[in-house]
Amino acid sequence: MGLALHTTRQDGRATIAARGSIDLHSSDELRARLTELVDAGEREVVVDLTAVDFCDSSGLNVLVRAYKHARAQNATLTVTGAYGRVENVLRTTGLDRFLIADAADGAPEEAPADGR
Repeated sequence: MGLALHTTRQDGRATIAARGSIDLHSSDELRARLTELVDAGEREVVVDLTAVDFCDSSGLNVLVRAYKHARAQNATLTVTGAYGRVENVLRTTGLDRFLIADAADGAPEEAPADGR
């Protein structure tokens, strides 16, 4: 199916709504969009995965690198809307602790400095 990205800005937050599959063939587009937003000075970036049905290791790599890049720029990057296989892979890898905002406080845990 590929990947479609739609960016909106509201209340100081940039949200990228992704639709389709995040894989080796489409992850570069997501990486470029996330990097562009953070480098343009966005302080809060949300990746909405509600319409994403698949995310492989290259997609996870993009999300982790974007998360680290955002932190280095004093910005935040969180993921919302993950379900099914995508949510399962985030939870299985432990990335949910850093990428998915906790409903109680609205922020994910902070990743260790060494990136583990």
